[in-house]
Amino acid sequence: MDTLVHAPASQRVKPRPALLAIGIPVLFLVLSTIGALTESQVPGLPVVPLATLWALPLDLWIRDIATLLTVGFILVGGVLSPRPDRRSGSIASIAAVVWLAALVAQSVLTVSEVLALPLATSVDPTIIWSLLTQTTLGRVMLIQFVLVAIVAILSWVILDRITGSILLGLALLATFLPGFNGHSGIDEGHSSATLSLGLHMVAASVWIGGLVATVAYAYRREPGSEKVIRRFSTVALISVIVLAESGLINAGLRLDGFASLVTSTYGALILIKVSVLIALIGFGWRHRQNLADRYRDEDGKTSILVRLSVTEVAWMGLVLGLSVALSRTAPPGFAAAGDRLSLLGLVALGIAIPMAIAWAAPTRPVMSKWLTAYPEPAAVLLLVLMAGLASLSQSDVLGPQVLGIVTVVLLPLGGLLLWWALADAQPWGALVILALGVPALAWWIESGVVGGLGWATVVTVASTWALLISYAVLRNRTKEPAIDEQHEGSA
Repeated sequence: MDTLVHAPASQRVKPRPALLAIGIPVLFLVLSTIGALTESQVPGLPVVPLATLWALPLDLWIRDIATLLTVGFILVGGVLSPRPDRRSGSIASIAAVVWLAALVAQSVLTVSEVLALPLATSVDPTIIWSLLTQTTLGRVMLIQFVLVAIVAILSWVILDRITGSILLGLALLATFLPGFNGHSGIDEGHSSATLSLGLHMVAASVWIGGLVATVAYAYRREPGSEKVIRRFSTVALISVIVLAESGLINAGLRLDGFASLVTSTYGALILIKVSVLIALIGFGWRHRQNLADRYRDEDGKTSILVRLSVTEVAWMGLVLGLSVALSRTAPPGFAAAGDRLSLLGLVALGIAIPMAIAWAAPTRPVMSKWLTAYPEPAAVLLLVLMAGLASLSQSDVLGPQVLGIVTVVLLPLGGLLLWWALADAQPWGALVILALGVPALAWWIESGVVGGLGWATVVTVASTWALLISYAVLRNRTKEPAIDEQHEGSA
């Protein structure tokens, strides 16, 4: 383990910020399932070019990545580090330039989408200027452009913590501004929606961008790396709290209660984001809770942080892909009696979220010996519960809101019963039952429904199988000595 701690940088585990790109296939996979990447052939209406449908989400993803890198490296290099870090400032400046380029491309692609114009025609400066000066979206982009340009120029010359704080404030303001867009359908909650969405974007940028920048700073073995890690841990905790609360508020304003959460694609995507967020919080908590106490030397702390960040950044990339896809998904309308529970929502509530909670929770309740010896009945019970709730949604026995509340409460409890039991049991039988039961559940819910059993169903079932396989691999992989045990042994 000494070779990991004291070896040259070329021999140590390197940060992998490129893992954020995992969000790209996730983004396009989600958009393909909701039909957002195909030209809409509605008689009498103009058709948005196919190139625009693909290019705009990718540009938004690039914009978001550049945003969080700009914020993160200014935060670390200009505020958290003991003295101004020129390397972090230069990276922030480059990221801000990419952010500017993404905003320029966004203006062209937005013109093409809104007016259904070919990309070649959308480059017309007159049309773009009209967008930037006569619409709320355009004005926000124009102000962003000015702020980001200032950040790009001045990030090279961060002189002290005061100038770093000023630049961070400008970058955070530019990050917050898009919260003013996209809420025309939320009449009474416009101010709350604007504030919650803006804070959500700021918190995500500080958390994800700050982690990448902190890991890069620690990897270079800059003076005071331990202090930067400790300071960022506090900032990250605050960011996660703001992220969760603002996301909850924004989702509540966009959804018609619990019913829309479990009957719409938009609500199901929110549930998937919740499951990944829970996993991320658990990951960070479990791997950092004893870091300061168990590693007295700075090299040990920074080496462990770099190693752990590889997996964490990959999860964050998945969240970013889901976030951009969610921004391209129309919120659902009002829930009505007879709205069917979505297959993706059932899988998220019954499998993904309970799995994340069971993994992230520091402790678990004492389970019955019979249940840990035979977890298969718990898997069957979970599938029966899913099918029963899906059947209730097709009747008028319960209203949509009551059914939504019942579903949100019962399914996670049933899932937790299973995953807590599997923590001390052989998982294969229960996992096979779930793998076979989800396609049967899909047929039960969507057979005979117009548009049912299509590409979205295939993606949902395949994603569920991938999740179950990942769980099985993690449970049964060859166990290696823990990182901290290796380090302590080599000491």
